[in-house]
Amino acid sequence: MNPTRRCVRSFRLLLVLAVGAAGCGDEITRYVAPDASPWSAATSNSWYAPDGGTRDAWFGFVSNSLMNSISVLDLRAGRTIATLPVGVVPLAENGPHHLAVDRAAGAVFTPLSFPPASIPTGPHAAHGSSTRPGVLVKRALDDFRLLGRADVDANPGDMVLSPDRTRVFVSHYDLVRAQAHPGDREAQKSALVIVDARTMQRTRTIPVCVAAHGMVVSPDGNTVYMACYGDDAIAVVSVGTDTPTVNLVPVRGQLASNPTAPTWGPYALTPSPDGRTVWVSCSPPNPSAGNRGLFIAFDTTTNTFDTSRATTGLIGTPYFATYAADGASIVVPLQGRDGVARVSAAPPFRVMSQQAFTSEECTLPHQLSRGPDGRYYLVCEGIHDRVRQERGWVAVLDPDSLAVTGRFDVGVFPDAIYFSQGPQ
Repeated sequence: MNPTRRCVRSFRLLLVLAVGAAGCGDEITRYVAPDASPWSAATSNSWYAPDGGTRDAWFGFVSNSLMNSISVLDLRAGRTIATLPVGVVPLAENGPHHLAVDRAAGAVFTPLSFPPASIPTGPHAAHGSSTRPGVLVKRALDDFRLLGRADVDANPGDMVLSPDRTRVFVSHYDLVRAQAHPGDREAQKSALVIVDARTMQRTRTIPVCVAAHGMVVSPDGNTVYMACYGDDAIAVVSVGTDTPTVNLVPVRGQLASNPTAPTWGPYALTPSPDGRTVWVSCSPPNPSAGNRGLFIAFDTTTNTFDTSRATTGLIGTPYFATYAADGASIVVPLQGRDGVARVSAAPPFRVMSQQAFTSEECTLPHQLSRGPDGRYYLVCEGIHDRVRQERGWVAVLDPDSLAVTGRFDVGVFPDAIYFSQGPQ
């Protein structure tokens, strides 16, 4: 059964019923059915009806962090065709975060972060403020029935599949862990968790760095690059041997002196098509006119930052970017002053253009992806704070002008988009 938004303050059943009767000002997700049937392995929510016109169609899958669901976009038809539940705990926010699709295996993977009942202030505070262990779920692509699950640590952040689709890598943006162990950097470290994609068994846990989030996997699958928010660094994690190694490379010469108050806050990563560069988007906790956010290239052949390809001069804080089709430029979503920037991919580095959005065009741009049709699809979080929780949307951008040309309405606090054709 699809989730709907109702007026509740807590996921505890008695409080849900009491507040539902009395009314309140906060709005979060509430499932219509009070039982666990929408989360059972046998439940079917078939959304795909193959025929001659849709068998080869492309779809976008969007995670809705505060709506316990994934929205399915029909790119050809230009409309949202389904919003399907992906949670495993009834009457609670399950917090689906990033996601990936393995079409050959007929599976959708997404981590559930279980955000706290009371959402802290700040557009991304809910990501790292939970104390509950997360869950990685695997669901069938055709009808989203539950195929498997694996327990992970609290506050799962990014997740990516290995190039051969045999492993799932999960980072943990665990701000609670960092704050709970002041002065003990080892205890503050969050882990890279590796899960077998077929059996859904957790196979390895590697302590990496403080509050890791964005990830990129090398083309050979032997190295994972992680944005280490609390350390002001990128982690280079070797996962191709029985003894993994972790190398932290600071973005500006030294690790953060206080992991709970970093200067730069590396948050999102964007890989180049050839795997030789990883772009790091930094989201400082206290942005200023002189540091709205660093956007900088990391050379994977030398494991060093390329300071000749860097800028702090964007009009907003950079998030998850994407390469243009020709590989010559990168388009970066910006928050604070919501907009996008186009920067050159190769030296000499330059900011080619920047433009701001109106609130109707995009509020809180988070992830930008180039679709199979060549257009850009921008996940716009919309408003999701203590006072207002409104549905977000995906804005469609012209690849040349970056003007908004279309829109798909999705759920509350959309987070990531992934493209795939329908089930085989």
